[in-house]
Amino acid sequence: MKAQLQSLPYGIRLLLATLSLGIATGLVGIACHYLLEGVQVLAFGQASPDLLQQFQEAGGFRRFLVLCVTGVLAAGFWYILQRHHRILSIRQQIDLAGDREPATLAHLLHAGMQVAIVGAGASVGKEGAPREVGALLAGRLAKGFSLALKERKVLIACGAGAGLAAVYQVPFASSLFVFETLGIAFSWQNLLLVLTSTYLATWMAESVVGQEAVYHLSAVSWSASSFLQAILIALLVTPLALGFRSLAKRAGRKRRKDGTILWALPLAFLVLGSLAVFFPIFMGNGQVLAQALLSSQPIPYLPLTLAVKGLLVYLLLRNGAYGGTLTPSFALGIGSGYLVTLLMIVVGIHLDPALGMLLGATVFLGTTLEAPLTAIALSLGFTGQSLSLTIPLVLATGVSYVIRMRWEKR
Repeated sequence: MKAQLQSLPYGIRLLLATLSLGIATGLVGIACHYLLEGVQVLAFGQASPDLLQQFQEAGGFRRFLVLCVTGVLAAGFWYILQRHHRILSIRQQIDLAGDREPATLAHLLHAGMQVAIVGAGASVGKEGAPREVGALLAGRLAKGFSLALKERKVLIACGAGAGLAAVYQVPFASSLFVFETLGIAFSWQNLLLVLTSTYLATWMAESVVGQEAVYHLSAVSWSASSFLQAILIALLVTPLALGFRSLAKRAGRKRRKDGTILWALPLAFLVLGSLAVFFPIFMGNGQVLAQALLSSQPIPYLPLTLAVKGLLVYLLLRNGAYGGTLTPSFALGIGSGYLVTLLMIVVGIHLDPALGMLLGATVFLGTTLEAPLTAIALSLGFTGQSLSLTIPLVLATGVSYVIRMRWEKR
């Protein structure tokens, strides 16, 4: 079979590998969707369109028990896994392509556990798992089709983008993510590979994941006063995002992998579980918190809630858990943008809180991802907003980018 593939023209092999990757990552998105829903039903009972309602109806003791058991199981799992295998990040898979092959089964189990703990209420994002599996599959396909090292690296990056596209149905934003975050050089060939894999993966998973926006929000408009709002939010939210990014990076560098994970990670989940008994808003990857704000639900002590949510993400990642920071960043950005807008209203400047939340989310995401264009596309895609909002979002991310560059030079 391999000999027959090698007899095909190189361009045909590259095309077949890309198409296979799009189909495979679409199936990964479907698998992640079912795994997440299955864990939620098992942990908290009958599924509900309103995730916060599902958490609340489960009761405080059940939330506490689920999170404590999850912490013990996750700690034992990652301790055993990392004693026998090295877990490669997406960047490492790209850099080591051709030199070192990631352990397939270990990485699949690793990704599955990431999705499972999010389903059980852990305060980390689920997007890391489909990106990592997409990259893993891309490396295997590239090797199977005997692609050159250059195209193999590009295809691994495409796999990461396609995995993100499949679970969130955001192919355009995921394509930008590949170029901005993973550092793939722009060329017409690379663009074609990225777009083909991300859009095909999105189409494959669409029937199960659904076409609806991740967050429900009525159409938001903007006016001339929105420029002032965009500048002020960029000035005030960017430092908060820089602080969170620093915490997340520190957690990743100092993540526990030795025997101390066996007590530290269960303790971190115990803290989360104790809070969740009374405040289920802290559970999950941030989607519950973000949707509550976008739906104008009152959240008492919002500044404290946002600070605690960010610290919980750090606490879990630092003590051995794995997961993404994209959706937590989005939630923290929404809350920060809302607070800045309320502050302006207090001093007599009446602006749209919904637009403020979108501006805050875009600035926060652009800073933590270090990818302003991806952040704009994700904010629009997550909330189903029109492209007309691009203008104030571009202004906000532009100002935020200047602040970030000045900060990093210092």
